[in-house]
Amino acid sequence: MSDKKLNPASKYTLGAGLIHKVDLIVASIIIIGGGFMYYEATLFPAAPNILGDTLNADVFPKMLIVIMIILASIIPFEISFMPEKIAKIDKGRSVSLEPITWKTIVLLIALVSVAEFLGPAVTMFVTAVSFPLVWGEKNYLRIAIYSVAFPIFVYLVFNKVLGLFFDPGVLKYLN
Repeated sequence: MSDKKLNPASKYTLGAGLIHKVDLIVASIIIIGGGFMYYEATLFPAAPNILGDTLNADVFPKMLIVIMIILASIIPFEISFMPEKIAKIDKGRSVSLEPITWKTIVLLIALVSVAEFLGPAVTMFVTAVSFPLVWGEKNYLRIAIYSVAFPIFVYLVFNKVLGLFFDPGVLKYLN
């Protein structure tokens, strides 16, 4: 058996070709981020009684984060299971990201940064308007309908049906 068949991406691997270097970095970032998110999840307030006692709302995010960390820990070892696919993925990694990706990242960071100040309703509206525009949507009527209907729908479901009230954010200054 040739070395190429055993390890098609040898310049990208560690430990006798069992660990993929780039995937190890990606997995490490996800795991560190997951650890931070788990810590933040321990600070969540107790769940309201309306949600019942089947699965506590303070436990569910922690479960998702632990599952994410477990799955992320598998990523660097995928090269042992599917070496052909890893070679194709590595070839695709050499292509640089398109500008729309960077615009989306910057917009997402900006919106997350101001979300607490704006409040959920205004943040949903701004998100529903800005992302389609950045992504090149030209049907402005569709954007307008979506950006108004989506936040109203979410508000009705959470406030009226579930009884979970949103912080008003900047809307509190309208009074």
